[in-house]
Amino acid sequence: MSIFKEHLKSTSEARKSVLPSRIWNAIIWGHGNSSSTRWDKRQLITQAYERNPAFYAAVNIIAQTVAEIPIYVEYQENGKTKTTSKHPMINMLSRNSTREELIERLVKYFIVTGDCYAQIVKSNDKRPLGLIVVPSQYMENIEGDFRKPIIGYKYIEKNEVLFKEEEIIHFYNPSLERYFESFSAANVLSEYIDLNNASVTWNKNIANGGGIPPLVAKGEGLTAEQAEKLRDSWQQQSGANNSHRLKIMSENLTLEKMSMTPHDAEWGNAILQAMRVIFMTLNVSSSLMNDAGNKTYNNVHDSRKALYQECAIPLARKLYSVMNRKLSGMYKDNPMIVADTDNIDVIQEDKKLQATRLVSLVKEGLMTQNEARIELRLPVSQDESADMLIRSSIANNVPKMDRPQDNETQPTPADPTL
Repeated sequence: MSIFKEHLKSTSEARKSVLPSRIWNAIIWGHGNSSSTRWDKRQLITQAYERNPAFYAAVNIIAQTVAEIPIYVEYQENGKTKTTSKHPMINMLSRNSTREELIERLVKYFIVTGDCYAQIVKSNDKRPLGLIVVPSQYMENIEGDFRKPIIGYKYIEKNEVLFKEEEIIHFYNPSLERYFESFSAANVLSEYIDLNNASVTWNKNIANGGGIPPLVAKGEGLTAEQAEKLRDSWQQQSGANNSHRLKIMSENLTLEKMSMTPHDAEWGNAILQAMRVIFMTLNVSSSLMNDAGNKTYNNVHDSRKALYQECAIPLARKLYSVMNRKLSGMYKDNPMIVADTDNIDVIQEDKKLQATRLVSLVKEGLMTQNEARIELRLPVSQDESADMLIRSSIANNVPKMDRPQDNETQPTPADPTL
């Protein structure tokens, strides 16, 4: 822990971005450290992602979509902002794996556990060589003081590894209860996830019973031992491999089929509603999973477009913004990773409509070219004319209203009291 005590003493660069406040001590060491979530991060992975089909599918769709979004880098050169897709910052993301694999893994951890971590591996001259995703279920914050609330991170599995704060990129969905901790959507969805998981067990038990509905066996004079033997015999003759085969029991035994209750009749509908709530909470349309009953969007194309606009693109921008804050200062040209939304085919129609509207506004003198470029998320032009309004042709053609000249006598308004 001594390395972190030494780290706390160096206040020049390590604390540049931290606002010194006495509230940090109260937040870190107060009641905010207690947890009331139903599942911890390991249970979120095992119960939600590894066991629940709907949650697994939604997480994978989001992660793959975010990873597929192309990126470029804006950097400074001779006082001008330029763009490139071949910057060392982009190459660094593909050092240990492909960029898509790196981003997909980070997003999966983020959605399932509420946060994700990436270690910045540096060379001897402090250049970033690449990023390594660190499993979030084994990471803990190391608290500091009011000048720097989080001074590092601790990885605890078979071995313990300590990281300084500047070694780790930490992207998380903040918990309102625990200020510096994360909160996962899976915690909110835990009851629905349990319902879906229970449905799998329910259907499995029906299959193991040969598809036969619940039965009640009645027999006169049966001892407890005989009843147990009959139960075992029935079980051995049941199951998917023995379905539709004749089952032989005691001649003195009668079987009665149990009637279906209203609760049983609603079971299938509850499962479908649970799946839809899981997808809705994660901003994914269940129509992408062939849910014919979901009519929110007209077709799969509209569902994919909504997935990009309402979920993937905002998430990608936040993730790359956190990366930029950590990585940008390690390069001389102050590079910034930007999600290239202009090259996403499914939303190009909206981009064209937006561009047409902005061109019209520029021509009418209602906004400058650079204002339009900023709205389209394009690099601003260095041309001086790009910051000037164009004289509107409409304004020039508006007929002038007849009004008296300054030296003309104004008519006296009528007295309203008359």
